[in-house]
Amino acid sequence: MTEVRRQRRAENQTLFREINDRIEAGAEAHGSDPHAYEFVCECSSLDCFERLELTLHDYGRVREGSQRYAVLSGHEVPGAELVVERRGDVAIVERRDDPADAVA
Repeated sequence: MTEVRRQRRAENQTLFREINDRIEAGAEAHGSDPHAYEFVCECSSLDCFERLELTLHDYGRVREGSQRYAVLSGHEVPGAELVVERRGDVAIVERRDDPADAVA
């Protein structure tokens, strides 16, 4: 994968993670109930605007690893991401490339 593509993927995942952090914060402000919330797919595709459903607890587990992201099944990047868990139609992936490639 070229350096430009790695940078672009990291920027995209960072943007979607920021959006999901705001969703999580808003949901937590209304209480921590067990139902699922709509989060944005954190895949690296610039064309993806799909949603996935996770409970706050499950999204919190994704965020325990700085290189972990929640994506819809089928949105994984073979060779660059490792699926560490599946929850229905959601795949929890861990980025396998050098963390220095990530956007701060």
